[in-house]
Amino acid sequence: MLETVDLFADCISAYEILEQIIRLDLSKTKIKLIFIDSPVIFLREIIIQNVLHDYSYHWQKADGTLIIRWDNTAHYPHILTHPHHKHVHLETNVEESIEQTLYNVLSFIKNEIEHS
Repeated sequence: MLETVDLFADCISAYEILEQIIRLDLSKTKIKLIFIDSPVIFLREIIIQNVLHDYSYHWQKADGTLIIRWDNTAHYPHILTHPHHKHVHLETNVEESIEQTLYNVLSFIKNEIEHS
């Protein structure tokens, strides 16, 4: 996860590792990133036997207001990209998500920062 974060160092002002568990076949990581324009993203990934099983990338304004949260919790079976989906501005506003990796999410955010 940190290798991916390092690729976007030009738009990230700081990061904090909140939790990191690394075992032979399991990795669980939680990180807080602060972007140069002050929004924050909370990242959570669970990798089992080198496969990403569970993720949540929660992007919010400095005051805690949700911008977008991407995750793969399987609770919206009607979404075409199920279980991958995103909550846009509101928990109840659920959409399909083509951004299904940390790299794709950070690329999306970097593009938003550069074009705002």
